[in-house]
Amino acid sequence: MDQTIEGKEQEAISVLTSGRNDIFGKIMGMFVFLLGVGLLLLVFKIAYELFTQKPDAALGLKFTGDPKKDPAAAQIGAHFGTMLFQLAYLFIMSIAGSLIAQKGVNFYFSASSRGKSNS
Repeated sequence: MDQTIEGKEQEAISVLTSGRNDIFGKIMGMFVFLLGVGLLLLVFKIAYELFTQKPDAALGLKFTGDPKKDPAAAQIGAHFGTMLFQLAYLFIMSIAGSLIAQKGVNFYFSASSRGKSNS
């Protein structure tokens, strides 16, 4: 009984994928790839904006040159820590974008090779 169920499953899979390229898989692969590239472009845009700001604007502080009105060292350190977290998030987002784009490429080529191997 188990052999007939397995045989029917294999037959159904071969009927679904035989003799054609998987167009849906290719389209989804392209979509996932473009999603990953879009995420990478977003990371580059945010990083460019962060790195082209003046230091006081990047830290979110206002320096006047007067030691009594300027922010304290603890406040500068806290804002600097926030900026380091932003950099860490950008790094993580860049890795995620790269992995998503890679999965899109893998998905695309596995969909195109599926039709060729079964025909």
